[in-house]
Amino acid sequence: MERIGNVILDDVHYPGEDLYSDGAVEDHILDLVKSYSQEEYPQVIAREQDWAVMYHLSHERENILSWYPFVPGAKVLEVGSGCGAVTGAVCAAAESVTCIDLSKKRSQVNAQRHKDSGNITIRLGNFQDVEKDLDCDFDYATLIGVFEYGKGYIGGEKPYHGFLTTIMKHIRPGGKLLLAIENKFGLKYWAGCREDHVGTYFEGIEGYQNTAGVRTFTRPELIEIMEECGYHDYRFYYPYPDYKFPVAIYSDEYLPKAGELNRNICNFDRSRLVLMDEAKVYDQILESGLFPLYANSFFVEITKPQEADGAEDTDKCSQEEPQEWVCYTKYSSGRSKEFSIQTRIVRGSDGKNILYKKAEYQEGQAHIAHIAEAGRRLASLWQERGRFCVNHCHMRKGRIEFEYLKGTTVEEELDELLAQGKTKEAADMLVRTLTRIRESAQSERFQMTPEFEQVFGRAAISPETPSFPVADVDLIFSNLLKTEDGSWHVLDYEWTFFFPVPVDFLLFRALHYYLESSPVRKEFAKKYDFYGQSGITPGQQDIYLEMERQFQKYVAGSSVSPGSLYHTMGKRALPLGELLAQADCRRVQVYLNRGRGFSEEDSYFIETGYDKALQYTITIPADVVEISIDPALRACLLQDLRLDWLRGDGQKEPVSYRTNGYKTGKYAYLFDNSDPKIIIKEMPQQERRLKVSYTINILEEETAAFLCGRTGTKGRLKRAVRKLIKG
Repeated sequence: MERIGNVILDDVHYPGEDLYSDGAVEDHILDLVKSYSQEEYPQVIAREQDWAVMYHLSHERENILSWYPFVPGAKVLEVGSGCGAVTGAVCAAAESVTCIDLSKKRSQVNAQRHKDSGNITIRLGNFQDVEKDLDCDFDYATLIGVFEYGKGYIGGEKPYHGFLTTIMKHIRPGGKLLLAIENKFGLKYWAGCREDHVGTYFEGIEGYQNTAGVRTFTRPELIEIMEECGYHDYRFYYPYPDYKFPVAIYSDEYLPKAGELNRNICNFDRSRLVLMDEAKVYDQILESGLFPLYANSFFVEITKPQEADGAEDTDKCSQEEPQEWVCYTKYSSGRSKEFSIQTRIVRGSDGKNILYKKAEYQEGQAHIAHIAEAGRRLASLWQERGRFCVNHCHMRKGRIEFEYLKGTTVEEELDELLAQGKTKEAADMLVRTLTRIRESAQSERFQMTPEFEQVFGRAAISPETPSFPVADVDLIFSNLLKTEDGSWHVLDYEWTFFFPVPVDFLLFRALHYYLESSPVRKEFAKKYDFYGQSGITPGQQDIYLEMERQFQKYVAGSSVSPGSLYHTMGKRALPLGELLAQADCRRVQVYLNRGRGFSEEDSYFIETGYDKALQYTITIPADVVEISIDPALRACLLQDLRLDWLRGDGQKEPVSYRTNGYKTGKYAYLFDNSDPKIIIKEMPQQERRLKVSYTINILEEETAAFLCGRTGTKGRLKRAVRKLIKG
């Protein structure tokens, strides 16, 4: 038995050594959690630039559970707790937490980071050994990224059935198992992500033909396992982009809307392919009603049936059950604590939906109160002209609740017009919307205030600039809802400021966040000068863009989200076009002239792999009088090109050849088209084995043609090529 702070480590069933480990990085993570507080983890992650550190210490890992409405006083079992990535969310909501993990090192990390919590016990050892001594009255058990390893925990002919049944033994009647797992058919795997557990392409969707010990499941497969084990009361949720770093939690009662699923390139652990535009494919999946089959991850709530003679327990459970359940949660990732909130849609006991925002931290309560005050001031500001209605709100239990309105947002209406090819109608509607924003309230002259500088910086704005005295800067098209009665409602006015802000800045943000967010919208913007029509000059655009950058810094504070680190930590995402270019690079085509000229029929390919430095040997039949080697099917640059005839005694003889490329140096050639050739006419009489070696760089044809056509002299061409190689 060991104690770290207030956390107890029970080692009764510990085998004496860690049977799995990520190696030295775990020692490093343990040193980090000993040296830094949880508040400092974002800065530690940003400094370390290491995937393992981010994966184990990022606060966003808790998002998979921090939304869940645990009943008060809950007793929770966390199986496979590891380094405690989600333990904090559990212990914050529960009265007691029992963790199980096989690794002592990881459990020490967990205990160290939560040492001030007085409700955690960590039991070390194999699950099969530990579970025999566990209580059977837990209100909840959690399997977050654990169920897929059921075969390793349990074994047997049906290990996942056995694992589920064993876990449920320790949950009281009416209690719940909370399970998070990747979807075997998640769209990201079709789109070019490697399977999360084994790191190979398409391994899951091909049925794990080369893998033992781990399995993920489709939605129908999970349902089959649950129902065969006798559990028919379950509810699916869909974390996006996945359960590891979710920014939103959807459900069957509240599925994503078209255009929402646009944060798909987020591979930190390993490189991936990009075989499609996932955002566009998701829109098609949503339109077809197939999202539950192709969501990247599942979060499943499984309720244990009540016992037949458990009337007393039934009453107890019904009293403890929350009077509302969550349909949707969205996290405000990447904000400082004072602005970090969750937006939720819940269904009340009367069957009606409730929309509310709540602070993630105590520091955010002032921001929640600010939103309520903003609603009151905006209602007064907009009342005279009637261009907008405020989505009414009220404070309740420390959260701010809004009307749950139904209608169509301006963004949805514009997108529908563009999808129908009605660009003129879309342009007219967009301009009318901007006019409505401009005319929504009486403006006044701009005045630089200390509050403005704190949020937007010292912007070069003329005092004559029309400004709103109370400014909702988030009047973007997705926040403007048109209801059936023709009213325009502002759904979200979180970012309202009680000091003068230029009206044109509000218009700029509405345009920027609509026109710059998708290829279709960008093409639409090219046809119409919406900024110019709104009177926003290029110079003002620069000023407002810098204001927006300062605003985002103000909101983020010292926080560091995974999304903000992708540009420095993310692994390569290789687009299909680049993949095809590499495929062209790895194939050499050899043409044989047997006295009738070259032809496709008398040619063959050599697969060379993806290395740039290549070497291969060609054996030439006796009746061939000439050969042509195509080193790639693309424009390319060959360096250190060497061709030698190999004699039987091991000696080499030089080869006489010509090319259709431009010579850029000794043994170096630049080919400016997709048909590069090395042609050999003089053949030896005896030994006909040809050794070829070179280093190859694939080029865009336009780049190669530019170099060959615009550089003039050979000297300039050589200098340009050297610069290209260095760049």
